[in-house]
Amino acid sequence: MRSFGLTPDAVLAREAAPRSLPAMSPSFALVYGGLSFGLVSVLAYSIWAFRLIEHTGVMYAAIATVYIGLTGLALSRLVLGAAKRFPALFAVVFLAYAVAWCVFWFGLKGKHQADLMGSAVGLAAMTWLLHRAFGKNDGFLLSFIALFGLHTAGYYLGEWLYTAVGGSSGRLLWGGAHGLGFGAGLGYILHRCQEPLRNRVALASQGTAG
Repeated sequence: MRSFGLTPDAVLAREAAPRSLPAMSPSFALVYGGLSFGLVSVLAYSIWAFRLIEHTGVMYAAIATVYIGLTGLALSRLVLGAAKRFPALFAVVFLAYAVAWCVFWFGLKGKHQADLMGSAVGLAAMTWLLHRAFGKNDGFLLSFIALFGLHTAGYYLGEWLYTAVGGSSGRLLWGGAHGLGFGAGLGYILHRCQEPLRNRVALASQGTAG
């Protein structure tokens, strides 16, 4: 995963590496991640909402393609010093999540909390891969709990909205709520994963000032 060039050593070694970093609070990462992913999620869910593809397997593949193609670009705003490299990484980590979810969903035929179990395994894989890619060697459990909690809250809020509203509007609301929670969790993880880089830059800045 270090081959994506997102670790502190890789970022700081590049000619265009930042000598200082723009301030980015955890709250900004949460809000921006939620809103940007929420928009992408509405677009992805529209495939289901308007029944643009009838075959279930093809429909899920198309939805995953929308997520992979757009979310990496949307969330790259949160990546410091290596924004252009992030979409390729996100494609890998989201594919891992999607494969895990589909294995449980189709394997259990949508029963026995298949979606919840698939999400848990997929989000754990996503968290681990992001930590590895950014060179974050601690805090896996906290990152996973935050991502799983926010993702699950968004998903089940969306399900409740779909049940209450129904139809295409309900499906789009499900997509928006799911994306809001999922994106907020990803924003939080991206902020945490870049702590080593921020610390390195801060130390270098202090040394230069001294």
